[in-house]
Amino acid sequence: LFFSAFVIRAIFARSAVAIFAEFYHNFKISKLENVNKNLRNQLDQMATKAQQLDRNLSYLEKENNDLRIFADMPMIDNDMREVGIGGFLDNEEAVTKSILPPEVGNQLFEAKSLLDKIERRMHLYEDNRKEIEKALAERTEQFKRTPSIRPVQEGRISEDYGPRVDPFTDVKKHHFGIDIAAMTGSEVYAPAAGTVKVAKHRYTIGKGYGKEVIIDHGNGLTTRYAHLSEIKVKPGQKIDRWDVIGLVGQTGRATGPHLHYEVIIAGRPVNPDKYLLD
Repeated sequence: LFFSAFVIRAIFARSAVAIFAEFYHNFKISKLENVNKNLRNQLDQMATKAQQLDRNLSYLEKENNDLRIFADMPMIDNDMREVGIGGFLDNEEAVTKSILPPEVGNQLFEAKSLLDKIERRMHLYEDNRKEIEKALAERTEQFKRTPSIRPVQEGRISEDYGPRVDPFTDVKKHHFGIDIAAMTGSEVYAPAAGTVKVAKHRYTIGKGYGKEVIIDHGNGLTTRYAHLSEIKVKPGQKIDRWDVIGLVGQTGRATGPHLHYEVIIAGRPVNPDKYLLD
């Protein structure tokens, strides 16, 4: 009886241990399944967010392309955008993928590849944005320094650029600017930003440009304002568009009150009409 009781107890104990072990094993599996389910849900959410980021980044890249067109910059081709994206798994990633179910491993690899792609494109977008900002700033500065307005608002163009008969000699000569007839004392405005290069007060009656101002706008572009009655600026002075630089007169070789206006590029006069946008 004692031996039988011992055997029964041993069997009962072993059964109890087996039942408990099975219960614990099932509990652990259930817990792991819940964890796995949560991880899959998080992986799905991460993949969805990554795809949304990818779409948003595509919109930003389109805006960047539009800005590059405005800044007169070449487009970034798709091959350059894809450089450094994708490739083989490193050792740690390969081991991680090998111990996961195939569908989970593939999904994880695809999500990581997409995130790597987004990171690469973000860096490219940031560099591209800085490049555009610099180009637009330079372009804005160039616009500020490009003549665009008529230097005398109250007046009419009495002589155009090109061949004409000299009123003093009746000989056909090339006229290197335009003449804007206006009342003596009419204000003369700077048509663009720049630095005063020449402010000449002394002149010979009946000869030359009389009182004149020359403005350097940078990049080899200068403008001349001749036959002034009064000069309002001095050499080295920084000026902006619409600053008054002098008054209309007829000093020097002039038959009446007017402004002789020249646009000079790399030392050669060009037709100022191309720079009268108003």
